[in-house]
Amino acid sequence: MVIKAYISDRTVYLFLLVYLMALLILDTGGGDIWLASKFYALEGYQWSLQQHWFTEKILHKDARIVNYVACALVLLLTGYFNLKRSSHKLLADSFAALSLSLTVSFVLVAYLKAITNIACPWDLAMFGGAEPYFHLLQNRPSYLPYNQCFPAGHASVGYAWLALFYFFKKVKPQWQFIGLATGLILGVVLGLAQQLRGAHFLSHDLTTLALCFLSAKFCFMLFAPDSSKTVSKKL
Repeated sequence: MVIKAYISDRTVYLFLLVYLMALLILDTGGGDIWLASKFYALEGYQWSLQQHWFTEKILHKDARIVNYVACALVLLLTGYFNLKRSSHKLLADSFAALSLSLTVSFVLVAYLKAITNIACPWDLAMFGGAEPYFHLLQNRPSYLPYNQCFPAGHASVGYAWLALFYFFKKVKPQWQFIGLATGLILGVVLGLAQQLRGAHFLSHDLTTLALCFLSAKFCFMLFAPDSSKTVSKKL
């Protein structure tokens, strides 16, 4: 029932359509190269922000540490409320869905990074590296180094928290758009930082956004059967 409601949700189709159009423009249409070229030129035709203390230490390394702490807190709260499920069923289910969504988002992005073999901008000859550029669906020659730059792993540290939209929608509806803004702002800031460092193209970030959004939507539907039925009736 949950899966049926999920695949029949028109927002999913609309979101995927917009994502695929954006991917076509950015990858096949050259939007990725155009934007990265602008960043590269602004930095003096080098990735001068690659080792910068703010982009590398604060927005990359320190942001990951903060994310680990936040995820640990969510897991602790998930365990606590599930131990008291008899009196806190809504919170128990909501935190369980949040924990599952975060886990699925991080694991899915990491897995795809490991198998897609896509280079980062800083690896490319046009941006100071040594490799030719290949589109996402092109096969890379086996003699080239194996790269793990697609989708954007660090952006998932932000976009995974889009799940807060669905979390607050269940437990405190007036905060749901604050949750949405939190995930979007974190994802955009962390993703942009990596683009400025030469680590990713915009299409890498948008793919991570899509994966995190769909993971959150599906995981929360697993813990909200009543909401799923409502969606089915509407459609």
